[in-house]
Amino acid sequence: MARTRFVLLVVSVIVVFVGGARSVSASPNQSGFERIDSFDSTITVNRDGSADITEVIAYDFGSASRHGIERFIPTVFPWSGKLPDDASPGAQYDRVTPISDVSVSASTGTPADVEESHENGVTRLRIGDPDRTITGAHTYTIRYRIAGVLNAFEGHDELYLNVSGNEWRVPFSELTATVKAPGAISRIACFAGPAGSQLPCESSTKNDSSTGGVATFRQDAVSAFEGLTVVVAFPKGVVEDPESTRILRERWSISSAFRLNAATGSAAGAVLLGGVGLVGLLGYRVGRDRRYRGSVVDAAFGNDSGDEGRIPLFDRPGDTVEFVPPEGVRPGHMGTLWDEQANHLDVSAMIVDLAVRGWIRIDEIAPQSDGFLGFGGDSGDFQLVQLRDPDTDPLASELWQAERTLLSSLFATGDVVKLSALKTKFASKMQIIQGHLYDDAVEAGWFPARPDTIRGRWAGRGFLLLLLGGGIVVLAAKFTHLGLVALPIPLLGLVLMGCAKYFPHRTAKGSALLGRVRGFKELFEAGEGERQRFAEQHNLFAQYLPYAIVFGCTDKWAETFADLGLSPQEMGLGVWYTSPYGYDPIHFGYAMGSFTTYSSGSLAAAAPSSSGGSGGSGFSGGSSGGGFGGGGGGSW
Repeated sequence: MARTRFVLLVVSVIVVFVGGARSVSASPNQSGFERIDSFDSTITVNRDGSADITEVIAYDFGSASRHGIERFIPTVFPWSGKLPDDASPGAQYDRVTPISDVSVSASTGTPADVEESHENGVTRLRIGDPDRTITGAHTYTIRYRIAGVLNAFEGHDELYLNVSGNEWRVPFSELTATVKAPGAISRIACFAGPAGSQLPCESSTKNDSSTGGVATFRQDAVSAFEGLTVVVAFPKGVVEDPESTRILRERWSISSAFRLNAATGSAAGAVLLGGVGLVGLLGYRVGRDRRYRGSVVDAAFGNDSGDEGRIPLFDRPGDTVEFVPPEGVRPGHMGTLWDEQANHLDVSAMIVDLAVRGWIRIDEIAPQSDGFLGFGGDSGDFQLVQLRDPDTDPLASELWQAERTLLSSLFATGDVVKLSALKTKFASKMQIIQGHLYDDAVEAGWFPARPDTIRGRWAGRGFLLLLLGGGIVVLAAKFTHLGLVALPIPLLGLVLMGCAKYFPHRTAKGSALLGRVRGFKELFEAGEGERQRFAEQHNLFAQYLPYAIVFGCTDKWAETFADLGLSPQEMGLGVWYTSPYGYDPIHFGYAMGSFTTYSSGSLAAAAPSSSGGSGGSGFSGGSSGGGFGGGGGGSW
């Protein structure tokens, strides 16, 4: 009797325990922790190597307030198999299983908005409403197609798929999968548990019929970061050869991004040559000088209509014979017209010209010390003395704007100034004077716009093209293998910046004047002849000296007049220029060269700144987490 009572007591305890356990497992989620009550996936394999997948996820948020769930599905897997026939040496490939046709539905009252994104080889589906939170149990149905998911082997083709993924942050009460094939199924396997686990799932079956094969798999009580992976094999011919349906994509690398082959090389060459041709065409259309239409006389002196056109390439009009400079054209302005630049040499020539015309005097100052054995001494200096005031002189109307600015800038502190005192203090004023030289040239009608502005504008466009092209190269290299094709674009930006100096052009009036300037320049380049005799007879040494400075012929001009044996008075010296060394023509030529160099350097010197999925088989070495698909998810 006692033994019987004991047995009944034990049985009663067991019954109560089991019943209580079942009651707890069947009850609603009272813990407040999130879980997946069931994850059911139906995979329909298509003959083209893709699979249509439907996932029904019964997700219980418990008492947590969430917007919905997220599903992560990897779509890029390292590939170590056979490479495409056209693969470049050293190229590396990934196998991709792109996802498409995504749709989501949910149980009544459950937000089913979906936001799809792709990053680092993973497709993310964020499901729910960002403006609304939910709690408790909800069911989501996710449908999508995944391409290129089958593997080929010698005796069979195979689906090796991580059904659920091993990265869910919550546990599963139940995981099930059904695979539907377009033909017979020859073999199946499944694995459950954490990634790398080779433990089989609890249940796996297969059935074949006239319409195809079906395999089912099941695993209960799956912890967080565990999952279910299935393997299904088909006889050859059930699906298209997976060798032809798999999708390989070359992995990005610097060498692949800038790969040179026939196609990329030809395309890059075409872009470069086409771009250089375009820059050349722009340079011709924008930067080619204009001239008056009509005869040679019209080109040199203008026509009645004022009609003008571009000077054709390799067509230089004949220069007129000139014994005197064009009327009213001063040396600094002539230099600006000559090379389309208002440079420091032009300003130095302006100073000498103003001295020759009586506005200022240039005094050469001997060195104060010769130093020791030629070392440590100073190199002398030059002093400028203002003789006439441009604000009150009756002849001030003859001055150009640039000349007025030069005089006021040189003598801003008094009527006498040494060049050495202007060093590091005159650079900003020099820029203003150069700007006025450009303005004078435009006002005179020699240029349609300031040449420095045109150069800056096109250099800026070249710089923008350099930046834009650099961005295009980065994007092309990052997302494609066409970086080499885009590389010429920033190079063309550099070409445009380098060619910007050719974009200013002279008007027809400026070109006509330039022809006369060329003829006048021959006076300084020829060592003898009728023009030299003309200059000698008219005592034009001093008057033409500033022009010789502009043309870089100062020494030659002085030597020519020295050979003629002219006196300093005949050469116009001693009034506008004084020297402690006398007025020997050879020394004077040297002194003028020194003055030009010294003044250019002193006036332009700036102040110093202060320092201050593989293709392996799931039947050999398969495990949970292997194969395509996978990923995971959680709430958000």
